[in-house]
Amino acid sequence: MVQMVEIKELEALVSLVDEPNEDMFDVIRQKIISYGKLAIPVLDDVWVNTMGDSDSKRIESIIEDIRQGILITDFNLWVSDPKSDIIDGLIIISKYFHPDFNEKYYITLFDKLCRDTWLELNDNLTALEKIKVLNHVFYSVYNFTSDNKSTLYSDTYFLNRIFDHKIGSEMALGILYIAVAQKLNIPIYGVDLPGHFILAYLDSIENYRYGKEYSELDVMFYINASKDGTAFTRNEISHYISQMKVEQSEKHFSPCANLVVYRRMLSELIDSLELENKTSKTVVLKKLLSEIHHTNNLPESASI
Repeated sequence: MVQMVEIKELEALVSLVDEPNEDMFDVIRQKIISYGKLAIPVLDDVWVNTMGDSDSKRIESIIEDIRQGILITDFNLWVSDPKSDIIDGLIIISKYFHPDFNEKYYITLFDKLCRDTWLELNDNLTALEKIKVLNHVFYSVYNFTSDNKSTLYSDTYFLNRIFDHKIGSEMALGILYIAVAQKLNIPIYGVDLPGHFILAYLDSIENYRYGKEYSELDVMFYINASKDGTAFTRNEISHYISQMKVEQSEKHFSPCANLVVYRRMLSELIDSLELENKTSKTVVLKKLLSEIHHTNNLPESASI
C-alpha cells in the first residue's frame, strides 16, 4: 500500500511545476518521474486545474516521460521472458497508446474468446478441422475482420480497437489469432513473408522438439488470417513470391519466432504513425525495436 507520506511528497513536488528556473525545474521533473505510475493520477488532477499553457505542457511532458518509461520497462521484461505469451506484447503496446486501456477487461475478453473456441474443439479433430473451428469462432461468431487498406490507421494495431470495433490490421489480427491458437496448444506461428503476414500450422504438438528451431519441413499448411483463415499450401507462396519478383528464401516458408513477429509489427506501426504525423510516438517504438534487435541470440525461426 502506498504510504500517505509518499503522496504528500509527490503532491508537494507537483505543486512546483511552475518553477521559473529551468535548472530547478529539471530537478523537480526528474524527482516526479522517479515516482513512476504513482505520479500520473496526481499529475492528471493538477493538469485539469492548470490555467497556464506552459504549466500544462510541462505536466503533459512529464506524464509522457513516465508512460514511456513504463512501456520500455514492461516491454523489456516481456522480451526477456522466454515463457511470455505473444498476446502480452500487444497488451503492453495498447496500454501505452490508450491510457484508459482496461487491462483486466480485455484479458477477460481474450480468455472468453479462447474458452469459446476450446468448447468447440475435441481431441479427434484433424488439423484442418481445428482451423475450421477456430475460423468459425474468430470470424463468424466474433466477426473479426482485417483492414486491408494500403495505408493503415495506427489504431488498427491495438487490442482494444480489435475487440471494440471487430477490425484490425493484418499484423494485429494475426497476432490475436496466433495467441488464441497457442493458448489452446494449437501449433500456429507467424511467417515473415514480404508484403503479407501469414501463419503456419506446424506438425502435431506431440512432435514438438524441445529447444529446436522449426523449419519449413515442420509446416503442414499455411493460413491467411486476413482472409477468414483460409488454408493454403507452399505452392501459393512460391507463386506469390515470383509475382513479387523477389528471391525465394527459407524464411518465406518457415515459422518465425514471436519476437520476429513483433519486430515486423513495430516497424509497420512506426510507418503508420509517421504517415499520421505522430512522430513523437515513434521515438519510443524505435527504442522497443532496438531492444528486439539487440536481444542476444534472437532466433529467426520459431521454437519451443
